Amino acid sequence: MYRHPSFDLLLHDDDELTKLLDSSVLERATIHEWPLSCVQRVRTASGNSYIYKVQAPPTIEASFYNQARSKLLVSVREIEAEGSMSAMIMEDVNAPRLNDIELEQTEIPGIAAELLKQIGEIEGDLPIFLDISTEEHWTAYTEMVFDDMRFLIHEGSFKQVDLELVSSLSDWSKGSTIMNALHTQVGYVHGDLKADNVLVTPDGYRVLDWQRPIRGPVLLDTATLLLSLGIDPTQHVPIGIVQLHHFLHLAWFAQAARRWVPQGKGWFDGIIKGMSAEIARLEHQ
Repeated sequence: MYRHPSFDLLLHDDDELTKLLDSSVLERATIHEWPLSCVQRVRTASGNSYIYKVQAPPTIEASFYNQARSKLLVSVREIEAEGSMSAMIMEDVNAPRLNDIELEQTEIPGIAAELLKQIGEIEGDLPIFLDISTEEHWTAYTEMVFDDMRFLIHEGSFKQVDLELVSSLSDWSKGSTIMNALHTQVGYVHGDLKADNVLVTPDGYRVLDWQRPIRGPVLLDTATLLLSLGIDPTQHVPIGIVQLHHFLHLAWFAQAARRWVPQGKGWFDGIIKGMSAEIARLEHQ
């Protein structure tokens, strides 16, 4: 194993991957990296190509792939990793991503509906990272998020986000707009269904990046997909769903600032301020 040059991640070295893949490593190139994960494409002497992914908590992706069964998923093998990290060898699918394809705007809601249908049909005892399927679960979750935000304000890390903003978000979290959204159809939600996480193959879609799926309103995935393709989601889903989409991202940044990526506190502060403003704007739309 070797330590990532910039982040606190331990990656398998070439010799270890050679043993795992039964062929020597010719090339490995980083596709994506940030403090909690690193994704590389690995090419071997046998002519095969794989995706190698190592992650630090919080993630349930390896557990998801161990439990889930669906044509929507790529093939994945979990491999031994150090400490609390997880590592996987994944199928490298040679296919364009949804955002690489020219689409008519009228096609996209239908694609979103088909993806939601297939996600709902995934078989297995599926793990969840977060449950907001009831008002009780939602209230408990929001209180945890607001506690994180207050902590960061009191320690001086957050300067743009203040107690008045937290109070405003708390009031919103109990209002009719978000409660109506929570009472829409509930099911298994990918949680990050951006177009660049959807591969388009000749025999159907493949959806990547199942790090933090949730149980909640399924239209969240529709809102995420539409936003990633530059389409106003409020024309297709309730405004409360779009607000919820923004709040979940806001909440993740608050949790990351306090627990997972403290070096990003200043950046998260500004992002949360902007997302809060968008939630407020939507409330008055």
